[in-house]
Amino acid sequence: MVNGFWMVVRLLVAGGIIWFLLSHGKLDLTLFLDGSLHFDILFVALLFNLILISIGAIRWRILLISQQIDLPFSWIHAMTYLTICFNLFIPGSVGGDAFRMAYVAKQLPERRGVAILTVFADRVIGLYGLLCLCLVGLLLNGSLVFSVTPLLIMTLSVAALVVGIPVLLLFFLFFLPRIPRLRAYVQSPPANRMGRMVAALAETLRLFMAAKGLVLLALLVSVVGQAMGVFSLAWIAKGLDRMVIPLEGFFVAAPLAWIANVLPISPGGLGVGEAAFDQLCHWLQPVETAAGFGSIFLINRIVQMVASLPGLGVYILLRQPKPSTSLHSGQK
Repeated sequence: MVNGFWMVVRLLVAGGIIWFLLSHGKLDLTLFLDGSLHFDILFVALLFNLILISIGAIRWRILLISQQIDLPFSWIHAMTYLTICFNLFIPGSVGGDAFRMAYVAKQLPERRGVAILTVFADRVIGLYGLLCLCLVGLLLNGSLVFSVTPLLIMTLSVAALVVGIPVLLLFFLFFLPRIPRLRAYVQSPPANRMGRMVAALAETLRLFMAAKGLVLLALLVSVVGQAMGVFSLAWIAKGLDRMVIPLEGFFVAAPLAWIANVLPISPGGLGVGEAAFDQLCHWLQPVETAAGFGSIFLINRIVQMVASLPGLGVYILLRQPKPSTSLHSGQK
């Protein structure tokens, strides 16, 4: 009953946001229908989003390899489609990741904890990649950023996160293990669920540190994949004659809107992402116009959902394949 109540609340919030966007011209249904009828716009946007999903599978594959886990790429690709599909269609942003954790845990019972932690690492690197992409976009819009106070605050905040997250991670890796009590807990974890989780976390961090190059490669791959999503939004805007901000502006608005879209305010972030994208684009306009940017984000949301539909087929037809190559458990 509690879950049902909060779902109703979030649906009402989504409805309220959509009504606000429509009543203030930020979401233009005429523009949305016009974009939905242009096959060339939708086809290219679909290709960009399909590439984005496939690159996401490559990113997770790299993280698995860094943990000395070898699974068939076809299986990883299928799991990535399933994750994206359920994240977009199921209210809440962790539905697909929960399925992916369950499947990979079943696939790797001997190293279940480490395999599950790669899913967390994949999500964290994805979010950090968005922040890096956004910071680059903000720096490319330097002259405008310094003249718009909200953008300047955003630049300082994003820069602090991009620099601060690795610093905090290094602090955790190098200083906390030197605390005697924690070191003893890691070296001889108790045989309970918490102990197993600590042991898996310690092993995961050790292997990540030993494969720093692969982790950096995963981050680079993540940024390239997310750029495909930015190009999809820019392509839709260009096709609808709404390219009133420079291309580098989309590298600011899109990542921040996607981050806002993850917030559990409405089902799947519906309305939240559109509102954030519209506001950011208005700040990034050289000349103020009523462009209905929320419609562009909504069209791309629909295209993303269509691109992820193979994930539904994966869920229906999935057969757990055995890895074609041996699983690593510290050595081949």
